[in-house]
Amino acid sequence: MSFFVCKGCGYVAFGRAPEKCPVCGAPQTMFGQNDRLFEESAQNSPEGGGKHTPVVTVNTDCGMIPEKSCTDVLVRVGETLHPMEEKHFISFIDCYVDNEWVSRVQLTSAMYPGVVFHLQSAGKAVTVVEHCSLHGYWKAEASS
Repeated sequence: MSFFVCKGCGYVAFGRAPEKCPVCGAPQTMFGQNDRLFEESAQNSPEGGGKHTPVVTVNTDCGMIPEKSCTDVLVRVGETLHPMEEKHFISFIDCYVDNEWVSRVQLTSAMYPGVVFHLQSAGKAVTVVEHCSLHGYWKAEASS
């Protein structure tokens, strides 16, 4: 699979670069292709998978919006919780359904690296991409 990274905000597009970044609005010319994006992060931090790979749980019974058909995607960064320090933290967590971007949660070092996405429709596959300020991009997939 091909990956395209927005040079403005770090958004990752699967398959092809969009005409406009859905996160920051940057034009297609601001995207660079890097098909080894996730492999490079794992190679640069071989011991880091346990602290960087998102742990994704998909619940089809929504706890927050039970009156609607809702799917909760719970994300925790790392089996061993990723540190959140001033110079080493998870800067964002993005959620994709069937390789289409849905939403981003921006984090700071004052937060724990965990979020919940409340989706109207889960599709077939949920992918979560996170960005570590020191160790790059990591992803995980889950079936919905």
